[in-house]
Amino acid sequence: MSELSAKHSQNEALTRFSNREAEKEWSGVSTTRAGEKILIRPATPEDKDALARFFEGVSRRDLFFRFLSGMRKVDEERLAQMVDDTNDHTIDFLAVDPDSGEILASAMLGADESFENAEFAVCTREDMKQRGISWAMLDHAARYAESKGIAKITSLESAQQRDGLELERGMGFRILPCPDEPALIIAEKTF
Repeated sequence: MSELSAKHSQNEALTRFSNREAEKEWSGVSTTRAGEKILIRPATPEDKDALARFFEGVSRRDLFFRFLSGMRKVDEERLAQMVDDTNDHTIDFLAVDPDSGEILASAMLGADESFENAEFAVCTREDMKQRGISWAMLDHAARYAESKGIAKITSLESAQQRDGLELERGMGFRILPCPDEPALIIAEKTF
């Protein structure tokens, strides 16, 4: 269990995501399974430039896996959405190096209108992989979603994203074929 778990209980379900609440209750230093110390906190508008630098350091392959498109660069509009702290249905958490302040990973949650289901996406910088950061980010996002009353989280994945699918399997996600697209896989977890 993460060091952050003691800060909140699962009985605090609200039917909205809140960066301000998450800053107080869902931010803090966590130790990954590999012993890496990271600060997990919600993205803020002040993170836009740092997030742009983060995505510049993400491989084209990982950009494809994160956005399921051939984009070469994350555009201004998408960056603005990631740091928007006024949307009650989406939240982006960042893993930050506590010493340098550099962004190491990003985890997005987007809830449907009824707050029953949420989609997630995680992206970790290439040089920070295999350190447990993706696991910590997905675990953090899943616990946050569950605390808000979300019943199921899902992600649409490329069938080629072996590392991500292995991570999700290891965390108890069901891995299902996408009925409309054989090149895609659905990862889902029900609470």
